[in-house]
Amino acid sequence: MLHSFKLRLSDVLRVFGTSAFVISIILNIFAMLRLQHKSVDDRQYTYIGDDHPIELPLDLEIAALTFEDSKYYKGHGFVRLGPNGRLFGVSMFHQIHCLQMIRLALINGPSDHSGHCLNFLRQAILCNSDTTLDPVYIDGSMIGSDGLGVTHICRDWSQVYAYIKENQRGSVWAEHKTEMQS
Repeated sequence: MLHSFKLRLSDVLRVFGTSAFVISIILNIFAMLRLQHKSVDDRQYTYIGDDHPIELPLDLEIAALTFEDSKYYKGHGFVRLGPNGRLFGVSMFHQIHCLQMIRLALINGPSDHSGHCLNFLRQAILCNSDTTLDPVYIDGSMIGSDGLGVTHICRDWSQVYAYIKENQRGSVWAEHKTEMQS
């Protein structure tokens, strides 16, 4: 009985891991599509309350992305914007974080955080509505699509990483680091 439970859990984790990776890539693409905006003049906003831009001020290039297995992209996903360095999280990185939380929930059991993450990812999928067509394969036992090998027209996520990396090197981060240590 214990052996069959371990096998079943292993199968579930393998299927979930592959699915989570594919969802991660899809959500990254969708987040990138949402991030395309022209540069923002900081003088337009006070960065107090809701008076701030709704997205990163990036003009992202279009890139072709073919889904692959087993790539994991690291990043912290926080930026400081405006003259006072107001802190924001970038949704693409929140989505990656949520995939990790759901993976942990499969291992350790559900939590309020994993429930939030499932809902957040659902909203991101609906918000971004990728309409790329995935070919359906019939293997005799089921009809389905794995999404692998399909090229999507996306925005270049590497530009978001580069922007965040550069932003985190800025002097406003150093100023806030000093404040936090005082």
